[in-house]
Amino acid sequence: MGRALLSVCLLTAIVAQAEVSPSCHSASFKVTLDVYDDFEQPLGGALLLRVRTLKEQGWFIDIVPAEATTNDYIYPVNPPLRFNSNQYLGAAYGESVKSSLAYAHEMRFLLDRNDYGRVYSLIGNVLWPYQTADPDRALSDYRSAAKHAKKGWLKVSVSSYKLDRKTDDLARIELRVRVTTPVDFSFAPGLKSRTVTCPLESD
Repeated sequence: MGRALLSVCLLTAIVAQAEVSPSCHSASFKVTLDVYDDFEQPLGGALLLRVRTLKEQGWFIDIVPAEATTNDYIYPVNPPLRFNSNQYLGAAYGESVKSSLAYAHEMRFLLDRNDYGRVYSLIGNVLWPYQTADPDRALSDYRSAAKHAKKGWLKVSVSSYKLDRKTDDLARIELRVRVTTPVDFSFAPGLKSRTVTCPLESD
């Protein structure tokens, strides 16, 4: 009786976990950059991952649609909306080069132009709520739109880097990039994917 009850409990837990943890697929690749190099990788869905030099000891990461490369699909769904250093590999917003390269940079990104327009249009209300008709709803409206938008997940880890011996400035960096999306997103040719559990959605 006890074993049967335990089996039922385990089966219930497995079913419950499957319900809250849908499958995604994930593709990984490596990037090596010398200082001041740029990198661009088509992801599929007309989206581009870019790692762009800042000309000041570091790089900036964004994901943009190929037809509108000024639209950053990472920024709108990765609070804080001010002074967020997560898209930077290098010194930014109080972080040093070494501290920035010491941890994995994980972020969400939008997959759809309509979701981008909807979420981005609400950011001004959050940053300057006193200019809106209903400031008490500014943050909750933004959070709801960001939560319900269709998103992927990006993880950029620094596997190694080299400093110039004379100046102690960055000279070279090697990255491991992992892109995870819902299974209905089609990766670009050349990106091999595998099935994974979707990351949990955070507030």
